[in-house]
Amino acid sequence: MKAAHSRTSRHTRDDGNISVLTLGLLVLVMLTLLVVAAATAVHLQRVRLMHLADEVAADAADSLDLPQYYAGEAPPPTDDAALRLASARMEAEAQVHVAAGAQDQLEGVRLVSVESPDGSTAVVTLSLTVHPLFALEPLMPFATGIEIRATGSARNF
Repeated sequence: MKAAHSRTSRHTRDDGNISVLTLGLLVLVMLTLLVVAAATAVHLQRVRLMHLADEVAADAADSLDLPQYYAGEAPPPTDDAALRLASARMEAEAQVHVAAGAQDQLEGVRLVSVESPDGSTAVVTLSLTVHPLFALEPLMPFATGIEIRATGSARNF
């Protein structure tokens, strides 16, 4: 009879441990969901920034110095029919498009650079600081946000 009594008391000591395990598993699942949601939010902002960089580059690639071109003072097109871009006008067009894009879809977009490596291709680099995880930055090691950059290019033909 004594052996049966010790077996019963051993079972009562284990009661309630499954609830701690379940609670721990639920916390782990919730944290995993939050991390995946934060990573998805950063990725979606990066994709939006890439699209905006491509749009700005396409606008900048259309930036000819029209008064000079129509006055006949612009250099003739190159062998591949490309016209020379005007640097100042490219930058102005990019600033206007970034300001409009920032109002429409992305707040805090910064124009990093606008350049034309060969005179007929516009290369635009944009930057944005993303704050993921539903405004819980104080709980994260990167509370100042994550800076993402995107570069778009377009050729003038």
